[in-house]
Formats: sequence, structure tokens, C-alpha cells
Amino acid sequence: MPVPAPLGTPEEFHLMLVDLANEFAPRRFAICEEYGDRLDGGVFAWGVAFQDSALLRRDGRTSAGHFTDAESALRLFTRTGRRLRLIWIDPPTPTPNPVDHGVVMPLNRQ
Repeated sequence: MPVPAPLGTPEEFHLMLVDLANEFAPRRFAICEEYGDRLDGGVFAWGVAFQDSALLRRDGRTSAGHFTDAESALRLFTRTGRRLRLIWIDPPTPTPNPVDHGVVMPLNRQ
């Protein structure tokens, strides 16, 4: 079986990996707690959201959690009566447009 040829130059391959890492990078978030009627607030937990799950870590503690998404973590902890808010730290990753990558999508003609 022949060995496949390398993809592009070393620099091009590096840029492909950078694009891949940026496209699938997890998003950071915090679940913040409000004390009183806007009297004070703090970070209840820090999180990292992946495409199919989210990980949560309480600041200064050993507890961690695995959730389907950031919103499900928020729902769970607000059941305790805490006044919590989900704060996204990283902006959402833009959905790539196939045309931008030179991919032509065939029309579904019947």
C-alpha cells in the first residue's frame, strides 16, 4: 500500500492545524453568584464547554462535574436556591461557511 503524500508544506500544514484547533477550541465560561439584590457577586464555578459536553470546577475546591452543556450545569446549581448566572468568557466560534473554504455544495435536484 503506498504511503500518502504529506499535506502541503510544513508551514501550510501548521496553519491547517492552527485552523483545526481554533475551530474546535472549547469555550470558557463562569457561573457567577449574586448576593442580595445586586449587593455583591462572585464566581461560583469555572467551566469549559466542548461541542458535546462541559466540565465544571469550583474555585478553590476539589469538586468537578461533567455536564451535557453549560446551561445544564447552571440549571442544576440554581435548584439549590442560589442566584446564579452563566457568563461566557469566550465568544462563540463562528460556523464556517463552505464557500469560504472553496467547497462547492451540490444542489439537490430531483
